[in-house]
Amino acid sequence: MGSIDLKEENNNNVILKEHQEGVAVKTKHKGFKEKTFVVRESLLTTEFRNGNMKIVYNCFTAVFLLFFLRALVDDILVQKMPLHHTWLIWWNFEKFFSTMAVWTGMFLSTIGVYFAYQHWSTIPSKNTNLPSNMPFVATYLTYLTAFFYFPLKFLYESNLNCACSFIITCETTRIAMKVHSFIRENWSRAMIRKSGGTINAWPTLEQFLYYQFCPSFIYRDSYPRTEKRDMKAAGLYFLECLAIIEFVNLTYTQWVFPWLHVQDYTSLSLSTIALSLFTGIIPGIICLITLFYGLLHCWLNCFSEMMQFADRQFYLNWWNSSNMAEYYRNWNLVVHDWLYAYVFRDLAAYYPGRKGQKAAQMAVFFLSAVFHEYWFGVAFRCFYPVMFVLYFIFGGIFFAVSRLITNRSAWNTALWFNLLIGTGMFIAFYGQEWYARRGHCAPYSNAVVDLLFPRHWNCQPPIS
Repeated sequence: MGSIDLKEENNNNVILKEHQEGVAVKTKHKGFKEKTFVVRESLLTTEFRNGNMKIVYNCFTAVFLLFFLRALVDDILVQKMPLHHTWLIWWNFEKFFSTMAVWTGMFLSTIGVYFAYQHWSTIPSKNTNLPSNMPFVATYLTYLTAFFYFPLKFLYESNLNCACSFIITCETTRIAMKVHSFIRENWSRAMIRKSGGTINAWPTLEQFLYYQFCPSFIYRDSYPRTEKRDMKAAGLYFLECLAIIEFVNLTYTQWVFPWLHVQDYTSLSLSTIALSLFTGIIPGIICLITLFYGLLHCWLNCFSEMMQFADRQFYLNWWNSSNMAEYYRNWNLVVHDWLYAYVFRDLAAYYPGRKGQKAAQMAVFFLSAVFHEYWFGVAFRCFYPVMFVLYFIFGGIFFAVSRLITNRSAWNTALWFNLLIGTGMFIAFYGQEWYARRGHCAPYSNAVVDLLFPRHWNCQPPIS
């Protein structure tokens, strides 16, 4: 969209540098970096303006229009009902309003955290080390447990469909990450205040609420801002998000659903299951790229425009990465910043040395894999750890092997091979298990086995 102009702000916590490379500064811990917010546009915004990536955008637009045209022909001539193909969208968002009511309660609970934390910081204490503040830590962990438990309870009791399930699970994760950063970034302030010292100011409720909605997981009192709010640009980004939802819907209703819905799951052989992986590659990679563009570019830029948030480097050119570490970092910088600051850096500082850094890297991979599996497993109501295997096992192996590949072209080919196989596995295996558990296969006699093992591996006809 338009170019970004800097709004000057006095802020001790945010270091503003008007250049593209100054993304981090060294902290007091040697070798660690501190997140620095600067004024910059998203990479695709710049690339589209220069015309470098416009051909890719145009190709996907053409594919979308062809998919949509095919759907209209089928709706009108075959189904005799305009927009019949949108049934999957309506099914997914069937309980959207009740879901958003629960989301409102989740959000309001964070305001309670703000006031509770503010009040706790005013209670005098002689000891400000972590062991002496364990009651607060225990209360905080109890809050997080309840924060994840009650929305999940609502999700299962209301039998939410996939999209609304993703809203609940992803938003509990996002808000919890926000709250954790707020507490961590203001911990020193709280300790100074409790010991009788003087601080410049405690974050205001307005600052806290701005942080809750701005596209960053790292809390600061203020961020670089644009001079004006461009609601037209925000509206266009939002329309693109709706188009992405329709694109994914068209991909599933025209490619995935006709293929998986009619399979005879009782006669699936190992070769059929394995070959289905390759069938799922094309719809899988379409969904991967469109969801990346819709979420990490359009959705985050939409909120940036509405909130005048000027640091819009949410990703880098992950598609041209030279190693696995670069890919994981560049794919989603927003989440990477949080994982680096509060998982990797904390663990590496607590366990110094090379072994500590290796353990911290392992923890980042493991945590990322667990939460991806949590989101997809809950949404699809099955334990089929495709995401965990892709992120933690295959991702970890590929991370180590990628360091041995010195040729950039060879590495990039290996990266895309890995992405294509991974998306094929996701579409094929999760899709088959979804339909296996929707009346195509009888459950295992043992409830634990039925929970942990895919039914389509050994499908038995359901009892009439």
